[in-house]
Amino acid sequence: MDILDEMTKEEIVSWIRQQPFFMVTPPRKSSLLFHRWQVRSVKSQENSAAHYAAGKSLNMAIRDGYAKRFNASTDNKERLELLEKMEPYENQFSKWIADGKKIRAEDDKIDKLYDQIDIARKEEAQRAGERG
Repeated sequence: MDILDEMTKEEIVSWIRQQPFFMVTPPRKSSLLFHRWQVRSVKSQENSAAHYAAGKSLNMAIRDGYAKRFNASTDNKERLELLEKMEPYENQFSKWIADGKKIRAEDDKIDKLYDQIDIARKEEAQRAGERG
């Protein structure tokens, strides 16, 4: 299968169209969509696991310590310094939250893709019923 990595998309499509097997039994849309869904699902699971691990590595205890000192302080200069110290932690947490939203949006797309598989299967069954 390594040879496929060396070929262009056009070469692969052209070669498939020349194969007698595919002329008699062309690939079904539902099968191709299912394969796409499988690949994207695995990648999504890997991304979710990495996101979860990144969340575990966030050390918000240091930021919380600064926040407690900030709340207890009445000196504006000290409060400003504490805000500046908290900022990297806040940014890191905000980025983690944004990444999580992106992952959930991708998961929603994957769910919609699975719905498309079901629609394609119904269309294929309908066409098969019309022929038979």
